[in-house]
Amino acid sequence: MPPVLGTPAAQAGAVAVLSVLVAVVLAAFGGYGMWSVAVDGREATGRVVTAVSCADPGRPEEVELLVDGSPVRAQLDACGHREGEEVALAVTDDGVSLASARTGATTDARVLGVVLAVFAGMAGAGYVALYRRA
Repeated sequence: MPPVLGTPAAQAGAVAVLSVLVAVVLAAFGGYGMWSVAVDGREATGRVVTAVSCADPGRPEEVELLVDGSPVRAQLDACGHREGEEVALAVTDDGVSLASARTGATTDARVLGVVLAVFAGMAGAGYVALYRRA
C-alpha cells in the first residue's frame, strides 16, 4: 500500500520530485546514446551512378562501391542525390542502405534534443499542476 501524504502541498512536492527524477534518468539514457541504433553490417563509401528525383517514387538509385577490392553496382532505396555524389553506405547480406540519414549536420544534436524534451516534460507537468489548482 502506498504511503499517504497528508497535505496537497506534500503530494505536489512528491510528484514534482518523482517527475524530475524520471526526467533525469530518461535524459541520461538519451544523452549517453542508449536510444540510438547501430548500423548492422559494415560501412563503405559509394558513388551515385544513377540519380533519381524524389518526385519519381518507386525507382531506386544505383550506386557503385568497392567490395573486397572490386567495384560492384548495387541498388539503393533512396532519392535526391546527384550523380557522382559520394554517400556513406551500410553493406549487409540483405543489400545496401544509407549508413545515416543526416543532412549535413556537423554536430550531433541528440543531446540537445533530449535536454529540450526534458524541459518540455517539466513544463507540461507544471501546467498540469496549475490546471489542477484552478
